[in-house]
Amino acid sequence: MNVTFDKKDALNGTIAVQVQSTDYMPSYDKKLKDYRKKANIPGFRPGAAPVGMIEKQVGTSLLLDEINTAASKGLYDFIRENKINMLGEPVLNQESLIEKIEKGIDYTFKFDLGVAPEFELNITKNDVFTKYSVSVDDAEVEEEITRMRKRFGKLEDVSIAEQDNDMVYLNLVELAEDNLPLEGGVKADNVPMLLSALKNDDAKALLTGISKGASSTVNIFTLFNHDEQEMSHALGVAKVGVADLNQTFSFEVVDIKRNFEGEINQELFDASYGPGNITSLEELKTKVKEDIKGFYTGQADHLLEHNMMDTIVAKHNVTLPDEFLKRWLMERYADKFNTDNIETAYLPEANYLKNHLVEEKIMAAQNINVEETDIRAAAIEYTKQMFGGYAMSGLNEDLINQLIEPSLKKEDYRSKMINAAVKTKVNAAVKELITIEEKEVGKEEFMKIVEEHNHAHHNH
Repeated sequence: MNVTFDKKDALNGTIAVQVQSTDYMPSYDKKLKDYRKKANIPGFRPGAAPVGMIEKQVGTSLLLDEINTAASKGLYDFIRENKINMLGEPVLNQESLIEKIEKGIDYTFKFDLGVAPEFELNITKNDVFTKYSVSVDDAEVEEEITRMRKRFGKLEDVSIAEQDNDMVYLNLVELAEDNLPLEGGVKADNVPMLLSALKNDDAKALLTGISKGASSTVNIFTLFNHDEQEMSHALGVAKVGVADLNQTFSFEVVDIKRNFEGEINQELFDASYGPGNITSLEELKTKVKEDIKGFYTGQADHLLEHNMMDTIVAKHNVTLPDEFLKRWLMERYADKFNTDNIETAYLPEANYLKNHLVEEKIMAAQNINVEETDIRAAAIEYTKQMFGGYAMSGLNEDLINQLIEPSLKKEDYRSKMINAAVKTKVNAAVKELITIEEKEVGKEEFMKIVEEHNHAHHNH
């Protein structure tokens, strides 16, 4: 077998694999004999059918398999032995298409491939980035405690709907033009309506101040602010049938409940942070402030890392074999990429690949290896983020490990966690190489900075 590499430029090349008959005929003959031994053809004893008959049946497919296997082996052996750092996978050149397969002759296959760009890593203390420290004031702590009190509050019956957090429960009946119940019309009992969620002013005014047992009529579409999905769910009708409903419904108020904030006592402390961990209001305020600060610190770290890697990748001006990669994507993932969308759909793929190449370069330069403990740590952090919020009452280490154990056995999840672990270690290494300047800002300013970053990032 003869294999040659024609490097067109720094990013593109073609590997020609000449498959000689001696590369595939021995294995072809062996497989043909093996097939003959097992073949059960009417009129012949097992294994006694003529070779020519066997060849007519399976010869072409066996021959094609052996030629392809030999070409593929020659291709990938050459890539491995010559340490070619390719991007994507080799794509068969159109010149190599074979119209007719014959045994005993030589074939030449040409594979186009994209080559990873060569570049020197350039990250120094002259690369300066800002890490924001968000100040937490007493008002924000009080707001969070109020949210806790509502979250762990109790629903109690009231006679009149007066407050935004009051829930009014209605029995609804579709009416005919004579304002009598429509025969075969929609009826729905105990439909909950939260006053603060009512977007239509007339509907909100109708239910505000209403008493339990009261009845009236309402435009069902304004009550639900013309939200067909919500109407379908609340009234128990198919979404396609919502538009055919009569506008006027009668209703009766069957219940009114108010969410009373929980008292600031040990019961609230235990519900928020677990039994006995907080024993006073001052301890609660301190813990809440720590959690809010921790939340902002995580957000600030995330922002720093995004800015850091975006800037460093852009600084290295990584170039890719774009046309080859577009072609490869359309051939390899034809269900996702086509000639109509490739120019737009390729951009995020290219950005991801550039990031990946810089990450690989950093890992090699800093001797970074990802161990099993790193993968588990990434899974634990991912699980914590899924639960969100400042506090995670009841989410202890044992429970987290129980949650991640079966997931880590799944290939897709494990691959995702490996990527997360790589990113964590690469970010940590880069932070040691650059200069980080801290800047204290308030919540509003920080949120504006994050919003501007996200807008720029998503429109990049």
